[in-house]
Amino acid sequence: MQPQAFDLNDIVHEPSDEQLDALMEAVAVAARRHSQSAREQLMLRLRAEIMAIKLPSCRVK
Repeated sequence: MQPQAFDLNDIVHEPSDEQLDALMEAVAVAARRHSQSAREQLMLRLRAEIMAIKLPSCRVK
């Protein structure tokens, strides 16, 4: 069952505990999605930077 929508700016009617729980869960899901995306982008940039490094040629004598 979906909790009834509420307005966070409404200072007269407080949201129920269920509504607040649903809101906190939605925020947590969005934060996890955002952090996963940021982590993936960071790893792509890191791999690209590592691949772009020109290592000096080491000759074994």
